[in-house]
Amino acid sequence: MKPMYAWMGLMLTAATGVAAQSPYHLKVLSWSCQVSPQGAIVRGTVTNISTKPISNLRANARVLGRGLRVSTNSAPVHTRTLQPGQTTSFSVRVRTNFDSQKRCELGFRSPVLIQIAALVPDPSKPEGL
Repeated sequence: MKPMYAWMGLMLTAATGVAAQSPYHLKVLSWSCQVSPQGAIVRGTVTNISTKPISNLRANARVLGRGLRVSTNSAPVHTRTLQPGQTTSFSVRVRTNFDSQKRCELGFRSPVLIQIAALVPDPSKPEGL
């Protein structure tokens, strides 16, 4: 019976350790979205909060308009390989063919379109609206 309790305690400890790990790899420190009639420029800074380097990271920005109007683009972040704890800047230009821009969204991905989990705060009110 004691070995069973020891095994259950070990499993509980292992499950607690896995649950305590953050699912996020990136933390956005700040970002803004400056809109104009031709599109938007999304700029900011991001930190690698994981324990491993992240290479070829891309910032992915979307501008949403009225109805189903969406325009998107991505660009590499300033630093090619982001080491754990390292911060870098990013800038993405999104061209739009609609004049009713409502909001900007920000995400991060690898070059092969795999989304990378990031803590992204709400931006300051988009400039130009």
